[in-house]
Parts: sequence; C-alpha cells; structure tokens
Amino acid sequence: MSQVDDIRRQMALIRHEMHYDVSNVVSDVESVMDWRSIIRRHPYITIGAGLAVGYFLVPRRKPATRTVPLPQALAEISPETLAAVIPPVVEASRKAEKPSKPLSRQLLGWGVGMLWPLVGQSVQAYAAMWLEDQIKQHLNPNPKPPGDRVPPSSSGRPGEPYDGAPATRDARRG
Repeated sequence: MSQVDDIRRQMALIRHEMHYDVSNVVSDVESVMDWRSIIRRHPYITIGAGLAVGYFLVPRRKPATRTVPLPQALAEISPETLAAVIPPVVEASRKAEKPSKPLSRQLLGWGVGMLWPLVGQSVQAYAAMWLEDQIKQHLNPNPKPPGDRVPPSSSGRPGEPYDGAPATRDARRG
C-alpha cells in the first residue's frame, strides 16, 4: 500500500503545482493582453511609437507649383493675341469657382463635423469594452453566476449578517 499512497501523494502534488502554474499563466496572459499595463510599464516607448506612426501615416504636403509667365515672354506676344486669349481664361476661371452652399447645408456640415469625433470615440470605447469582456470570458470560462453575490450587512459594517430589516442605529449619548 505504500506505493499506492506514494503515487496518490505525487498526483496530488502534481495537481497542486499544475493549478499554481495555470494561475500564473492566466495572470501573465492578462497582463500581456492589457494594453494599459504596457503603456504604464513603457510610457516613453509608447509615446515614441505613437509619434512615429503618426509621422508616417500623415501624408506630406506637396509644394504648390505656380507657373508664372516670364515678362519677356509676355512682351513677345502681340496685344491682339493677348486680347483674344485673356477673356476665355477669365471666363473659365469664373466657371471653376464653386457656388456657395445654402445656409442649412453649411449648418448641417458644421453640426456633423462637431459630433463626428464624439461618435467615433463612443464607438471606440464600446468596442474596447466588448473586446476586453470577450478576452476575460475566454480566459475565465467558469465565472461565478451573478446570483452568488453576498448582500451587504444591514448596518454596513463588515462581518455582520444581513437579516433583511432596515438598518437602525442607537442614539449616542454624550
């Protein structure tokens, strides 16, 4: 019977160690998956990475190219040719101008422009909470049901039983 007892002790020890190892792995995975803990541990690296990503994502400005005719080239053109060319150019530039939008459309654009960042942030926050809940459920497949919560004590002091009656306090005499 001593060999059977030894095997049982070894199995119990292995089960205990396995539980401890699994608990450590779960806590390590939770800390790795929590993006806030990474920011807390490495704030300067995170800021630098954010700046680098922003630098590479924002498109560069293209220099404005302006073609200005040289005065000498203008002097070589006859006045009759200039008179024939300038009115069509002026008319084409007038046609290219955008007509102004009605006031209601301008106000709608202003309102959407003000509210869109708020909507975007709300959607991001909701998505982050949902993703965190999904990860927590995946890491802890057997959560305690909400009905197992211990109700507070009637007096509000820890350790006192809750009897369902309203809390009463004795008046202090001084």
